[in-house]
Amino acid sequence: MSEQPNASVISAHYAEIALKGKNRGMFQRKLRNNMMQALAGEPVEAVNHVESRFLIRLSDPAAADSCVEKLKRVFGIQWLAKSEAVPRTGDLEADLARLMDTAKTIARADAGASRTFRIEARRSDHAFGLTSTELNIALGDVVQPVLNIDVKLKDPDYTLHVLVLVKEILVFSRKERGGGGLPAGASGRLMVLLSGGIDSPVAAWMMMKRGCRPEFVHFYAGRSLKEASIDKIERLTSGLARWSPIPLAIHMVPVYPYEVRAVGAIDDSHDMVLFRRFMVKTAERFAMRENCHALVTGDSVGQVASQTLPNLRAISPDVRLPILRPLVGFDKVEIVDLSKRIGVYKTAIEPYRDCCSLRSPRPELNAKASVLLELSEKIDMDAAVEEAIRTSDLLKIGPDGTVGS
Repeated sequence: MSEQPNASVISAHYAEIALKGKNRGMFQRKLRNNMMQALAGEPVEAVNHVESRFLIRLSDPAAADSCVEKLKRVFGIQWLAKSEAVPRTGDLEADLARLMDTAKTIARADAGASRTFRIEARRSDHAFGLTSTELNIALGDVVQPVLNIDVKLKDPDYTLHVLVLVKEILVFSRKERGGGGLPAGASGRLMVLLSGGIDSPVAAWMMMKRGCRPEFVHFYAGRSLKEASIDKIERLTSGLARWSPIPLAIHMVPVYPYEVRAVGAIDDSHDMVLFRRFMVKTAERFAMRENCHALVTGDSVGQVASQTLPNLRAISPDVRLPILRPLVGFDKVEIVDLSKRIGVYKTAIEPYRDCCSLRSPRPELNAKASVLLELSEKIDMDAAVEEAIRTSDLLKIGPDGTVGS
């Protein structure tokens, strides 16, 4: 039998999906579809499912780095590795010889300035002629002279991974972190209240990681989009769209329907919490119309005045949809760190005329739901919500910043 050349393969390993029992197939199909969407235009030759991973085979090895970068933003993938595949021919001696050559090549390229190393071999196919321990020893014996460094089995500087499958053996050393969680679209739709700050984009990303498909609603100052400065909001949404297999929809809502009713009628201390109520009620209407199952906000308990526990409770006593607050127990440092990982931090900290920043600097900290319900009737909150929806605009934003309507 003639010797087959090694093929470039990306191993995309999932974790949580493996626990899904009878529904596992649905999650696997969604993950595969999302991966193919992310890799559109790349030289993908085949995608095979092997145990708890997908193997993406490339016709052009030079595209591996580009493909890995795209797959790192696909939710459902726990980790990725660029691998070399050594075909199994049935001739154990010949297969081992090719495997040893491949292991030496990869180790020489990737070990860098490491001072210690180990081989971590695992057999998916237990019919292979060597045990995992025997394979570790055999490969260690040929790699050690190449690297000329010590073997260390616990916490080495460098690890060479070997995975024995039925038809091939994968060799790799660099694991890349994936998005984790569940595939996009696996958990239903949500309506996210998106501000111009750091918190709400991170909250949206965390729910996207759970397989939810978000729509967004943003409230802007001014009577029309022409009067508003929304470039930052478009770029924030575009940053999140890099983690989505499809463009993201955002409902742009002017705040004047609330303001014309509240001016002179609402005292400064209640203006902030009542305005937050207006936003939540408007978002709920959009959510019901778009078949969303819940609302999402970037609230973190006690971070600002409107996010005290009494105020969070008072704002939404009659809201019928659940309000999810994935950042509720996070501090600002944790939120900032996540925003940097997501890739939205630099945009989020740019100056922006956020509607909430225009409210009273001394809001009520212990608002009562009964008081807000009375004030809502006083300004005809339902009419304000109706007008806000009627005068809103819908934009669809892709990962490249493309804006459509």
